[in-house]
Parts: sequence; structure tokens; C-alpha cells
Amino acid sequence: MLTPEYKPVLRYVDLIPGKYQGQPVFFLRDPVGIVEEVVAIPQGIVYLLTLMDGNHDLRDLQAEATKRSGQIVPYEEIEKLIKFLDEKGFLWSETFEEIKERAYAQWFQQKIRLMAHANSAYPLQEAETRNFLNEILALAKVDGSKPPRILIAPHIDIRVGAKAYAEAYSRFNIPSGSRIIILGVGHHLDYPYSVLTKDMATPFGILRNDRGGLLYLSRSKKLELFPDHLAHKLEHSIEFQGLFLHYLKGNEIIVLPVLIGSLLTLKQNQELVNQFIEGLIDLFDDRTYMVLGIDFCHLGLRYGDPVPLDFQLAERALHLDREVMELAFSGKRRDLEKILTENEKMKICGAGPLYLLSLFIEKGDFQGKGEIFYQEMLPFGEGSGVSVASAGYFI
Repeated sequence: MLTPEYKPVLRYVDLIPGKYQGQPVFFLRDPVGIVEEVVAIPQGIVYLLTLMDGNHDLRDLQAEATKRSGQIVPYEEIEKLIKFLDEKGFLWSETFEEIKERAYAQWFQQKIRLMAHANSAYPLQEAETRNFLNEILALAKVDGSKPPRILIAPHIDIRVGAKAYAEAYSRFNIPSGSRIIILGVGHHLDYPYSVLTKDMATPFGILRNDRGGLLYLSRSKKLELFPDHLAHKLEHSIEFQGLFLHYLKGNEIIVLPVLIGSLLTLKQNQELVNQFIEGLIDLFDDRTYMVLGIDFCHLGLRYGDPVPLDFQLAERALHLDREVMELAFSGKRRDLEKILTENEKMKICGAGPLYLLSLFIEKGDFQGKGEIFYQEMLPFGEGSGVSVASAGYFI
């Protein structure tokens, strides 16, 4: 039962402006997918969400609402809002823990990782998806040259980043029977990494998981893989790579998908990370390839910057992206870590996978060469942009 002294804590949620029944609202969405329902609240009360930080009780919320509206807001209205958010699973509470437990049970019962972004980021039907991807890949005209062993591709919305996807995957004509290790960005991952052990559904059927690689890492290397964390459920960074790979090679390949946590989380778990990299190096035989599904700098008003993105900042971002890719391909882990830390404000969301790549090349003592195929700063929201690239490492 709620008391006036209760101090609610809002979970991390997506706030999406829109309209409901003709009224301006914010839609609240759980980016992890523990809560599947999307709920609407009036835009005029969104300021109350900022007070749900564990430091303000219900009387504080009532006082702020009264101040803002210029008239007395009954305590019961505040209590009603808090009860609503709690019942829906958007507050940290016992109610949310029960919802989370049910969500995990349902996730573990699923034998495959279902498509989360079909019918929004790409078509659901096979024929439509083939046409969709054909049109994208046609944006790049690349001859049948040797594919890179390690590929960097975007994970931004496929339509927005179409050219960058084309420049990456048009070069990735890998042999049949290949294994692809996919490193994606775990935007909401609370582990250093998490290996997906499920097969993946795509419009082309089922993309098979590398059971042999999983068995080797878990039993022979005795690694903690943090498997099947619920962060895989809605994460697009791996789903989009699986879509292109399955389209290009059908059932002739197997994949080992891994979500990677933040650079800070990796550094805080260095021993685990080193062991994991050693396991991946062992798996990296002549028929194994690697794909990093990453974007780079996130700049402008949409991403919390005080000023809009301008041409000079965009050029600086692209220069920084080139620098970090070159350091990663050279296996210069310490230099890469330093520049990523110094440029934290540039918000390179692929920092974790890039750090792992540099460690992989350093510890594996690979003597290859990196090549950047394409770069672009893509407009993404008013006064904002995301830098993307396609690149490869040839051995």
C-alpha cells in the first residue's frame, strides 16, 4: 500500500512523443522488452517522471504538480499515477520484479530468438524482404573480390544507413560452411558480454546457432558466457546483421551472436574479457569470420548535447571514427582505450566491440590490414546525427 512517504524510482524507459485520442502524449516503452505493453501519459505531466529518482516522495510530487499547474492537485491524483506506473512495470518495485520473473520464464521457454523489428525496420514476408535488401545492396557496385575476415557494418535503421550497409555487405561474399561471430552493441546489457544460444528467426527461416562453438567455449574453455540474457530480446544490433547474413548465404552458415557491454564494464571485468577473447581466438580458424554491428558518434540535441550538430563537429566525428578504427585494426588496445575515454562526449556506441576487436587482434597476433570502405554522418533527429562506417580487416 502506498504512503505519502513513498519515494518512487522510475526505470529507464523510452519516451516517444505522439498523440492518443487527439491529445499530445508521451508513450512509455521498455527498451529491454521486459514490459511489452506501451503506455501513454499526458505530455503536460512528464516533468513528474524526472522527480521519480528515489529522492522525492509523493508529497513532493504533489507540491510540484500544484506549483506547475497553478491550482491544487489532489494527492489522490499523484497516487493514481504512481499506482498506474507500478502496475505496468515502469517503476523499480516488487511488482516489477514479479513481471521480470515472468518475462524471463517466457524467454527461456522460447527455442528461437524471434524477430523483434520485422514490419518496422524491414518487411516480414520473404519476397518483400528480398526485394528490400536487393535494392539496398544495389547501392554499392563491388566486384567479386576477397571478403574481409572481419567486417564492420552499421546497426542504425536500415533505411537510414542503406548506403553504409550496402558498402559493407556487398563485399562479404564469404564461402559456404562459414562460421560468423557477430559482436553487437548491448545497449541495455548489464554484463560485459552475453552469448545468444538460440537460433534466430528471419524472414528467410531459421538462422542456425553455432552449437559446436558454444560447446567449446562453455565446456573446454569453461567460460562464463552469461547466455540468453533478456537484453537479446529487442536488441537490433545483432538482428540486422543476421538479416543480411541469412539473405546472402541462406542455410550455408552458422552464427555465434554476442552482445557486448560498455567500455567501462569491459575494463571492470578485464580477466573475464581476456579469457573470452582467448576463446574466440581459438575458434577463429580458416572458415571463421567476424562481424561488428556498430555505429559511432551520436551528437546533437537528440543525444543530450546543448547545441545542434554542425558541419565542423560532423567532420571531427568522422576523423575520430577513422582514428579509432585504425587503432582497433592495428591491435593498439591501450591507445584505443585512451582515445575512447578522452572522447567520451562523442558517444561512440560501438566503443565496447571496438575495444574487444583491438584486444582480439593484439592477443591473436594477427598480421592483417584494415580498410575503410565508406563513412557518413547521417541526420537522425532535429539538429542531430549519427556517424556510421563500413570497413574490413583482411588477413
